[in-house]
Amino acid sequence: MLERFRQQAQGLNSDQTMPFRVEFELNDEQVLAASHDPEHLVRQIYAALGDGERTKALALAGVLTRQFPTFQLGQLLYADLLNISSNAPVALPEVEDQDKPSLSRRLNELILESKRRLNRPNLNSLQGRVPSALLNLSPQQAYVAAVDASQSRLYWFENQSTGQGPVQLKLVRESYISVGLNGVGKRLEGDGKTPTGIYFVQKNLPGESLPDLFGIGALTLNYPNALDLMNKKTGSGIWLHGTPSAQYARAPESTDGCVVLSNPEMGQLLNLSGLRMTPVIIAEKIDWVTPVESAEAFHEFKPSLDAWLAARNGTDADALKRHYSQRFERDDMGLNQWWPRLAQTTLGHHVSKPLELISALQWKDSAQTMVVTLKDPNHKASAPPQYLRTYWQKEAGQWKLVFQGPT
Repeated sequence: MLERFRQQAQGLNSDQTMPFRVEFELNDEQVLAASHDPEHLVRQIYAALGDGERTKALALAGVLTRQFPTFQLGQLLYADLLNISSNAPVALPEVEDQDKPSLSRRLNELILESKRRLNRPNLNSLQGRVPSALLNLSPQQAYVAAVDASQSRLYWFENQSTGQGPVQLKLVRESYISVGLNGVGKRLEGDGKTPTGIYFVQKNLPGESLPDLFGIGALTLNYPNALDLMNKKTGSGIWLHGTPSAQYARAPESTDGCVVLSNPEMGQLLNLSGLRMTPVIIAEKIDWVTPVESAEAFHEFKPSLDAWLAARNGTDADALKRHYSQRFERDDMGLNQWWPRLAQTTLGHHVSKPLELISALQWKDSAQTMVVTLKDPNHKASAPPQYLRTYWQKEAGQWKLVFQGPT
């Protein structure tokens, strides 16, 4: 069927729905299942076709286009089903030669979107598994998210961990998403790629304060993070956001670098409370492991974290400095430039309440990095909590701090 789309939908416009419409009178009894989720309806249409029930498939496609008129994949499915179900094929307008490449590209985008939606992972296969990046979560961390670019999926989890054992998550949202038009692995400003790594939500921006491009609203991320800056990556303004009002969804690889959801899906995320500092893992492909495997990775790292926390509570500057890498970098300054201030503000916390671990995550690329967020409970009740974020990497088998700073 997808091959027929290439032959029969040459009039598709990427900014509009299909430029033609033929209405059939459909008996409501033919529509055996309707849904507020267009992706579910797409799967039902293909299932009906697989069962040889073309009439049911057409009825479902009609429901899909009526409920979601700006869902361009739905319009394409409906048009194709009309063509193969009618004795008089739908007449399409002639296409100018100069327009054919862009129309062909848009058609290929819709075909890829269809494949991504139909081939989404079975959620049952993810039961009892967590992203390998998640090592430890405090109950104070309300949510965590993971983006799998290869599947065009975002997984939004509610944290049910106790902080004392393996990570425990509850999947609350699973959504189709779009990433950069040149894929993932951002390195340079304007390269059309979505960054990969561990990021954190900073702000919740309502749609009325933004151009229509961003849809219902946005969650801003902290790209470039400390590791990105160390690796000389450039660019900014990487957000999770909605779609323009004329589009229900965007193609799998079509953004300037942001992660884009449909407005209904984005709206549900924006309605959640306590989103600031939510970890967002963005990867080409998410690696899923058991919570026990995740806990084992944290136990291997925890002695280094505990030793650093103990050194903070002491008065020996040399003992503390041994936990810092000579590659330490912050605000374009190295360890030697930062050390006087670090020693002054970090040492001698034996009279204070210890830092509280909020989250520990790991990122693996050419190096293995731990991203640890801690809360400083030593603040006035009237003041907002203070948080510290640290980045660690291994050197000669020892974990060393390469960044330490506020969130």
